[in-house]
Amino acid sequence: MSWEALAENNEASNKNPVKTETLAEIQEQQTVPVQAAQEQLLGLAGEPTTVKTGIVVSSSEFISSFPDIASEMEAQAHPPEIAPSSTFLAAVGHEGTGKTGVLMDAHAHKHPDGLCIVLDHDNGGLSCKQAHYDGNTNIRIFSPWVMQQEDKTAYNYLASYNRAMEIGKFAVEYAERQAQPGYEGQLLKSFIVTGVDQYDEMCVNCMKIYDLDMKATDAVEASHAKLNSEIGWNWSIRSTRFKQLTAICQKLNRLGVDVYWETHLKPDDGLLSHDGFKIVWEKSANKDLFQIVWMRAKPVRNNDGALTGETRYTAEFYKSKTNPNLLNQERLYFVTKKGEDAQWYGLPELRDAGVL
Repeated sequence: MSWEALAENNEASNKNPVKTETLAEIQEQQTVPVQAAQEQLLGLAGEPTTVKTGIVVSSSEFISSFPDIASEMEAQAHPPEIAPSSTFLAAVGHEGTGKTGVLMDAHAHKHPDGLCIVLDHDNGGLSCKQAHYDGNTNIRIFSPWVMQQEDKTAYNYLASYNRAMEIGKFAVEYAERQAQPGYEGQLLKSFIVTGVDQYDEMCVNCMKIYDLDMKATDAVEASHAKLNSEIGWNWSIRSTRFKQLTAICQKLNRLGVDVYWETHLKPDDGLLSHDGFKIVWEKSANKDLFQIVWMRAKPVRNNDGALTGETRYTAEFYKSKTNPNLLNQERLYFVTKKGEDAQWYGLPELRDAGVL
């Protein structure tokens, strides 16, 4: 190429110079596809696709697909106005050992101004209130039994079961209402169920009469030997019915209500027996309850082995899930002696808040 041609090319290059880019301009061009990818990903995740340059999306702007659970999560970041209760206790023992008395005594000392609802299957709650708390309007007694005029039996078992459920659900409704802001009424603090063994029998009779296709009209026909041998029982139905009361009581615990059961014993040498006796209820109660107190009456004898007329009533903490220091501990709660006034002590561990 001649010197003249080379000079002409240089002149043309000077008229159309190549544009040089600064580092900032190059970074800005590289940012655009990255932002587009971020917008696409956020759109797939259900987030707003508008992303402004320089704004960081924080976790506080997260919108949950489960708003109810998210609200519960947030609520637990603050102490509840009414703390849940860890008292789900059963007093078990033979008739006449003061089981219901110990439970009412616990409520009266622990919550002197609180309400106590008693689901009273065996009239133990009614008789205890009349004998020791007559005039105390804080203790409310409800019998679940519904009488019937027809058939061979006194009770309508299905209607009685439904009423027991309604009483329990009423207690839950009351506890939920008192947990609302601005509530100024009396607080429900205890829920006692007497005669859990009779409630279990109620569930069994409902299974036999209503849940199985055996055309029995009442509990007498349902217990007939021929029907028993030909059809048999579906015990899972009975267990399901029984567990409904357990579910109600567990809900009451979460709402801050102490729950107490009372039931009896029967002779048994099986795996779940204790001292030759077995607790009468559906077996799942053994694991669902937090505390079980085994109550006994022990006649006192002199050195010659003769009865002295004194009887000491003791309570053994047979199960204590929430306070292992109480496990297998024994307490004296009642003493009677012929010709003398009875001495009542109650159970301090049940009277004092925070021990169980």
